[in-house]
Amino acid sequence: MDWYYEGERGPEHWKDICQAFKTAEEGSLQSPIQLSEKEVTDKISQQSLTIRYHTTRFETSFFNHTVHLRPLSGGELNSIFFNHKRYILEDLHFHLPSEHEINHESFPLELHLVHRSRENELLVLGITVLPNKEPANPEMARMDSLALNPRISGRGLEVPIDLANILPAKQQFFHYSGSLTTPPTSGPVDWIVFRHQAYMRKGLLQAFKENVGKTNRPLQPAANRPIFLSK
Repeated sequence: MDWYYEGERGPEHWKDICQAFKTAEEGSLQSPIQLSEKEVTDKISQQSLTIRYHTTRFETSFFNHTVHLRPLSGGELNSIFFNHKRYILEDLHFHLPSEHEINHESFPLELHLVHRSRENELLVLGITVLPNKEPANPEMARMDSLALNPRISGRGLEVPIDLANILPAKQQFFHYSGSLTTPPTSGPVDWIVFRHQAYMRKGLLQAFKENVGKTNRPLQPAANRPIFLSK
């Protein structure tokens, strides 16, 4: 079912495209939302989140209007333990500009790392990105070819990335329950969004902007849902 980020099939009209989209949007609290330190429900312990990422080869593809990276062999080693439950990484993709706002600030890009538990529950790790004059680390630099050549076909490219090196230096995070941000926008989805940003070369961000374009869903109502911030 075709959908877009603008026009008659843009985000404001997704629920009108088909019944499945309507059911998903009306059946759960939606994402993304505004995340503000002044408006959190409570602060939670950093110990509730453990990230275990390793160097992994990813296969790239282009669908749902953006670049996706799928872990190849050994991908099951990349996992998150949240509230004593394990979630395994299955996809990494990009949104421009950021979908979440943090303290009422938008960012040039947001990475979403999608994880799934054994019980089929979803957890998405969100990382907002700021420009840096030089590559912040070799892993961000490896993404040049993805930004410059995103509309790949067939098996696409294979790239090794050490995911631990793309995480922000400070790993304080927001946590809330929401939804997927592309149709069908079903939930519930556990969201972990880092309070602080990672960095990517300014030219690389510009290449993503020119070749991928606008791929962010507008902010959705918080609807008085609990939003937590780690200490």
